[in-house]
Amino acid sequence: YTTQAGAPRVVSGSHDYTLKIWDPETQKLLATLKGHTEYVNAVACYTTQAGAVRVVSGSDDKTIKIWDPDAQRLLATLKG
Repeated sequence: YTTQAGAPRVVSGSHDYTLKIWDPETQKLLATLKGHTEYVNAVACYTTQAGAVRVVSGSDDKTIKIWDPDAQRLLATLKG
């Protein structure tokens, strides 16, 4: 995704139950998002109508989580 300031970001899901946000230009890890209790095996990003970026993650813990990557905060957990 691209931040509101225009900076590119890459989000990865991992078997350590986390998501990681990377700067692809510098190859530096910027943040680690914790909240899942099993492998994270799906990641997607979208932009809200207000222009905010959201990261969505799916896990073997049978949850989908919605994150605010700028605040590094979990916004919602969908179970099922």
